[in-house]
Amino acid sequence: MAMEMHPAMTAMHHWILGAATGDWTRLVGMLAGSVTFHVPVEGFAGVRHGAADAIRFFEWLADSVRADLVVHSVLTGEAGVAFEVQVTGTMHGEPFTQRLCLVFEVRDGLVHHFREYLAWPGGLR
Repeated sequence: MAMEMHPAMTAMHHWILGAATGDWTRLVGMLAGSVTFHVPVEGFAGVRHGAADAIRFFEWLADSVRADLVVHSVLTGEAGVAFEVQVTGTMHGEPFTQRLCLVFEVRDGLVHHFREYLAWPGGLR
């Protein structure tokens, strides 16, 4: 019998694939229509609501970022699952490295809320 992956782990897997390839369709397919999110990205400041805003964010990522993500730790709690991640890649064609924490709140197999916290140890190079 195969063990089923926790939906937050599946979402993180899809985030990793999206960052590497620019294809965010699998992650977008996991979003609740009423998803809320917060990412520290210009143009998406504050808490955003709805799948249409999230799709616009992932389209921006598809056009702007290609990166390899390595999960260093996973924290779980009642409110969600957090992933501490090392990122190395390009943004707008410029190399960058960063650390971030992605938090997913998942119910019934769908992402209802996600948020991202950044730390830029090296900044854009």
